[in-house]
Amino acid sequence: MSNLKTLTKQIQRLVGTAADGIYGRNTAYKILRALEREEVKPEVKKGKVQLWFANLFKKKSTTPKFNEVVKLTPNKSTSKINPLGVILHHSGGSYNGGVSWILNKDSNVSYHTLINVDGSRTVFCDDNERAWHAGSSSFKGRKGCNGFMLGVAFTGNTNSRELTTAEVDSAVEYITQRLDKYGWPKDLSTITTHRDVSPGRKDDVDIRAEKKVLEALAKAIK
Repeated sequence: MSNLKTLTKQIQRLVGTAADGIYGRNTAYKILRALEREEVKPEVKKGKVQLWFANLFKKKSTTPKFNEVVKLTPNKSTSKINPLGVILHHSGGSYNGGVSWILNKDSNVSYHTLINVDGSRTVFCDDNERAWHAGSSSFKGRKGCNGFMLGVAFTGNTNSRELTTAEVDSAVEYITQRLDKYGWPKDLSTITTHRDVSPGRKDDVDIRAEKKVLEALAKAIK
C-alpha cells in the first residue's frame, strides 16, 4: 500500500468518513465537510490533515498528452468493481471498427479503453464499471477478472506488429493516473495480459507489447 493511500485512510478514519484510501478532490471535499462538525477534535484539523491537503493541492495540474474521448458502451454489468490492476489486450481490428463494435449492444464486448496507433483513446466505461473484456479468466488464483481488473486494449494484432511509441506512451499515461489513485503496487505486479489470465484460450498481447508497456511504466514511476 502506498504511503499516500495509507495517509488518506488515516485522515478519513480521524474525521469519520469511509476509509477507502482514494486520493483526490472528491475525498477532499468529504473531509472538509466532516471537519466542519463540532465533534471533530481540534487537533485533528492540524498535523496530518494539513500535510494531506498540502500534498493534494501541490500536485501539478497536468494536461493529458493524448486526446481522450468518452463514449459509454451498453456492454457492461450493473455490478460495480474495485479495480486492482490492468489486463492488456489487442482488439484484432481497426480503431474505428473497434469503437463501433464496442458501442454495439449486440457485440457483448467492451474494454475500459481502446488506444489508437497515434495514442488517442476512447474510454467506454468508468473505472468502477464491470466491462466485458476478459471472459473466462483467472489472476493470482481469483477467477472472473472482469470483476476486479480494467481492460486496456490496443488495435490490430500485436503478434504481427509492434506497438508504436505513441501507443505505449498513451497506455502509460492512462495507467499511471490510476497507480496512486487505487494504491496499486509499484512493482507492477497487477499489470498483466489476456494471454496470462486466459492461457491456451487467448494470445494477446504479444510478449513484445507487454515488455514495452512494463518497461515504460517502470521508467515513468521512478
